[in-house]
Amino acid sequence: MAFGIPSSFRSIDRILEQRRRVTGGTTTTTTTGQIPPRSAAGGGFSAGPVAFSQTRAGLIFADETQRGLLTVQRENAQALARQQHRDDLVLQASEQKFQAGQLQKRLDDEAKVRAEERERARKANINQLRVERQGTFAALLKSGDQARAVIFALGFGPDNDVFDVRARALGTTVQELKGAQALRTTTQEALSRVLDRQVTIGREGVRGLGSSFQAATAFTQGGIDVQDLLRSGFGVGSLRAGERPGISAARLGELIQQVTPTGFLP
Repeated sequence: MAFGIPSSFRSIDRILEQRRRVTGGTTTTTTTGQIPPRSAAGGGFSAGPVAFSQTRAGLIFADETQRGLLTVQRENAQALARQQHRDDLVLQASEQKFQAGQLQKRLDDEAKVRAEERERARKANINQLRVERQGTFAALLKSGDQARAVIFALGFGPDNDVFDVRARALGTTVQELKGAQALRTTTQEALSRVLDRQVTIGREGVRGLGSSFQAATAFTQGGIDVQDLLRSGFGVGSLRAGERPGISAARLGELIQQVTPTGFLP
């Protein structure tokens, strides 16, 4: 079975053949395969040594060396390309991380702005609620309903419930109005003096009023201020067990008229 001659060897043979043609004539080779160089006089070949690079073995060695260098260069280029690819991936990941961070920062900033806007709106609504509550208190006082105004200022009673619901929706609670305790004290003292009994004002209403019949003398003998005070106190009444709930000013007047014409003042 015949084996083919490698292409690199055939190329070397061609190179040697071209060199023989350039030098002119047929050359003889030594037993070592080297080509004896020509003599300096131009006639025949001298017996001097031939450079290794000019021999078949030298050319084969040079070819293999060149191919080895090309292989190393190719491998280096591939390794460099792979490293460049890894560097590109790292850079891309870094850029994506930076962009994600910038996006998150912008979202956080926008959320912070929205939260601040909501808080400003909430505080504005709370302030508006306080203004409206103060206005309701002033209206109660102006109408002469002093007892109801005291309970409202303390944060109690049905009139205050509407504001309490709104306050809780805003994340807060209603507080006592300024001067509420002082007004309670003076109102309690005034009712106690007029009715000659201990009267208190609190969450359950106006306690200790007694009956409207018992208040008839004070009502008929008192001036307009005393009558307004009694109307207010009896209008609120008390929710405490054993005491009387509030009645209207008209009903209070009817009850008092039932005893004052006859002079019967129990």
